[in-house]
Amino acid sequence: MSSHQSSSRVRIIPAKARTGRTEANPGGQKKRIAVYARVSTDSEMQASSYELQVAHYKDYVSKNPAWILADVYADEGISGTSTKNRTEFNRMIQDCEEGRIDYILTKSISRFARNTLDCISIIRRLKSLRPAVGVFFEKENIDTLDSKSELFLTILSSMAQEESRSVSENTKWGVQKRFQQGIVHMPTTFFLGYDTTEDGEIVIDEEQAEVVRRIFREYLEGKGCPSIAKGLTRDGLKTGKGNKTWTSDAVYKILRQEKYQGHCLAQKTVTIDFLSHRRVRNNDIQPQYFVRNTHPAIISEETYEAVQQEMKRRRLMMKDPDEKYRQHFSSVSPFSNQFYCGECGRPAIRRRMTSSRKGEKYYISAWQCRVTAGRDPDYTDCKTSYVHETDLENAFMKIIREMKENLHEVIEEAQQAIEKASLSPPEQQRLKELNTQIEAITDRISDLAAKESATKDAIYDATLRHLIYEQEILQQERDSLEENMQEQLYLEKQLQSFLDLLEETEELENFDVKLFKSTVERGIIYKERIVEFQFKCGVKRTLCVRERKTPKKN
Repeated sequence: MSSHQSSSRVRIIPAKARTGRTEANPGGQKKRIAVYARVSTDSEMQASSYELQVAHYKDYVSKNPAWILADVYADEGISGTSTKNRTEFNRMIQDCEEGRIDYILTKSISRFARNTLDCISIIRRLKSLRPAVGVFFEKENIDTLDSKSELFLTILSSMAQEESRSVSENTKWGVQKRFQQGIVHMPTTFFLGYDTTEDGEIVIDEEQAEVVRRIFREYLEGKGCPSIAKGLTRDGLKTGKGNKTWTSDAVYKILRQEKYQGHCLAQKTVTIDFLSHRRVRNNDIQPQYFVRNTHPAIISEETYEAVQQEMKRRRLMMKDPDEKYRQHFSSVSPFSNQFYCGECGRPAIRRRMTSSRKGEKYYISAWQCRVTAGRDPDYTDCKTSYVHETDLENAFMKIIREMKENLHEVIEEAQQAIEKASLSPPEQQRLKELNTQIEAITDRISDLAAKESATKDAIYDATLRHLIYEQEILQQERDSLEENMQEQLYLEKQLQSFLDLLEETEELENFDVKLFKSTVERGIIYKERIVEFQFKCGVKRTLCVRERKTPKKN
């Protein structure tokens, strides 16, 4: 090695730690600067913050002669935990990919994205463009085109995401606490039957309320949701959103809406992910809160419960545990879903039959076991005869006339059914005790929830959870007893309704559809055309239905 080489000295000239953010582009063109601003709510204070962000960055860009403002992108009243619904943000990224932007200026990482994964992936996506697009976060003084920026960016964006999670949890806790205090939020903008005054009071819109009452009434009279919807559309009545076309789903949702009885079930849905804000039905994910008497009722509790029981009855037609009565609900005929075979238990169906006499065709409507009619692929061993529809109509009216002449026998038989369904004295006493205990626990929960507390408290939460659990155990026992008692109350109500109908109805010769639908629970067709009518009040009557002698001509 020569002496010249041994005396060589190497001086390392480090690269300048700068990104050229404040300078013009290499070709001399001004840097095209985009400004992004976002506020997460529509409040007046946040709106002011949004305006200040925009004004600040417009001024900031104008002071640099090497910059030119490309555009201002601003999302108002939108959360930063997801980029999915941020229209302006997505437009800005698209402009970057189309080469219209060189740099993005924004206030802070939390304004850009509170989701760590979104933040890092978008930054990398912008850096991979040619030429690369940088983002400058003013508050944190981070330039994404600086090689050291990603580590700090990951840490700070994770902190922003954690802050968002904490805010979400605190907000959720605050909402639940208001529910516990009986404070519910009930918007009425598209709520059929209700309106809100300037003072925030919920009042009944009588014109719309009549539509709601009609829906409940027609359902109990035997109509299905599609049939009710068709009638409302035909009559030109409007939905809660002002549409003139009704759907069966819209009718179904009204029938299931507990608010029409003046109560409110809070927290039906819950947010399961604070990042995506995805809401799902609250199927035992979080507690629900049933708050009574929150607003005036349009439908009585009795009517609402009667509708729920009828919906359950129709639903069980397709889910019968014995798999004998599985069928679709129909309201085409008064006898639809009402008659069953006394031999095999399957439903009876309506048949349009053709016959002839002396060379002349005529048609008859008859009811026959669907097995005998060859409509049940799973069962074939049944030979029950069909019964003419007119014979069923005449038989029913004959029984009604006899019952009206012997009311004392009807009342006595119904009272025996009611007594059989009634709770025993010990069960009645236990039900009273349960009501008292549940009322006391409910008062304790209300008192506890009414205590003002700005932050979470472990003792408060544990005490509240214990009381709710205790209330739930007692409620389950009470519901079981009340379910047994419902049959007694149902029979008592049906007996009184039956007696009132008999007193109101004077003409008992021709078949009365309303009388049949209101009084008969089901009918059983046996061999030899023997039919049993089971009335809703617990009374049963059986007679032999005679076959028609003279056919009805078409």
